[in-house]
Amino acid sequence: MKPRLTILMPLKGRHLFTIRFLWHANKLRLPYRFLIADGQVNETLARHLEDSRSLFPELDIEYIRYADDTDYSCFFAKMFDAMQRVRTPYVMVADNDDFLGFGGIERALDFLDTNTDYVGARSRSVGFFVYSGFGAQYGSVCGRFNRLRMHSDFKDVAAPTATERLRQGGLSDGLYYAIYRTEASVTIWREVTEINFSDLMLHENFFALRPLTLGKIHIDKRTITYYTQALTGISHQPLRDWVQHLLRSRFTSDAHALIKRVSFAAAEADGVDVAKIMEEVTCILERHYRDFLLAKYGPIAQMKRYIRKNWSGLVSLAQNRPRFSVRRERASILSRLTDAGASSEDIRFIRDELTTIEQTLSPEAFADFAGPFLPMARGEGGREWLYPA
Repeated sequence: MKPRLTILMPLKGRHLFTIRFLWHANKLRLPYRFLIADGQVNETLARHLEDSRSLFPELDIEYIRYADDTDYSCFFAKMFDAMQRVRTPYVMVADNDDFLGFGGIERALDFLDTNTDYVGARSRSVGFFVYSGFGAQYGSVCGRFNRLRMHSDFKDVAAPTATERLRQGGLSDGLYYAIYRTEASVTIWREVTEINFSDLMLHENFFALRPLTLGKIHIDKRTITYYTQALTGISHQPLRDWVQHLLRSRFTSDAHALIKRVSFAAAEADGVDVAKIMEEVTCILERHYRDFLLAKYGPIAQMKRYIRKNWSGLVSLAQNRPRFSVRRERASILSRLTDAGASSEDIRFIRDELTTIEQTLSPEAFADFAGPFLPMARGEGGREWLYPA
């Protein structure tokens, strides 16, 4: 059967995570197309991915070399170009340090097949931390679950008009990893390149709002489409002076461009006055960034910032310490899914997914599979295989 879904995975370094992601997907025999858009090419890995059947015989992989992602403009252009290469009716963006939830994805695809007024769908997402031990050879690429938490962002956005959906949906960052109809995703990424955001937060805000002007969004509370690893992102900067960034960037003009693009799209879809919608979208962003600034510069945040700056080793020790609450957290996730209407078969499937991810994270199993790559990683500086230089 032809695949219904393309998984678009942008790369920038973290090569061992890429191997881990594809190894896990290959074990599951995921029936999707994998379009890999590489913005920091490593020749060793590139050659293997261009001959992907030798390593991942169960996967349909297309690997594309792009120029280095030296700035956001390069990243946006890469993603728009890759989106235009998608040939399946649906597409989903995934990061190489995360895992896919097959059961939730299939349910979302089935829903979109039968509900043409919906532009996107997803289920819930689960965040996980990995404990690798202090000074572990492979960093956080493998280890054991150290924490599990289910994100609470699971509100359906099914109002009949674009304006009402903007009010109903607000800013949902989880929509970035939803499954979309391909034509809608191409539209969004084209506009991202046109605006050329100078700030990734605004880029994510755009992804939370623009899809709502294109159609309804379905969120299935009973299952999981995405498992996201914490503390491995390459853009997270806890010590960044955000106010300094605000005054030295195009943030305000980019925010106005976001408001204008989203508002005009909603006004055109609904045949209403654009000025009123612009005010509502502005208020949505105001509420979001008011909360963000409080979290960033409130008394507790200032104390945390001071500790990070002066005792970074202690912070790293605290973040990466072994925890012993994972069994309870896993039970809580399954219980919440059951309360949301998950069947016993759903729960059994999700329990098996978590077990399979644990097996992929096993240091012994990972070293056995990735062994041929490890001398190459050490020979090229080692850490670059985990994170960008």
